[in-house]
Amino acid sequence: MAYFAARQAQTTIPCPACGKALLAERSCREAHMYCEHCRQRFDIARFIARADEALERFLDGLYLDRI
Repeated sequence: MAYFAARQAQTTIPCPACGKALLAERSCREAHMYCEHCRQRFDIARFIARADEALERFLDGLYLDRI
């Protein structure tokens, strides 16, 4: 059985630029945080210390080389 991790997860972590909730996203090569409001991307490692439940579940499904 194949396991497919989520491509994105809505978090409650505020965007450093505008304060709206960030979206955790992954691509084939990396994972990042994205703000749908101001369209900025941020390094996901910056938010690990402040991870909410949604981000922790998202990170559980990632390969470590994407962080």
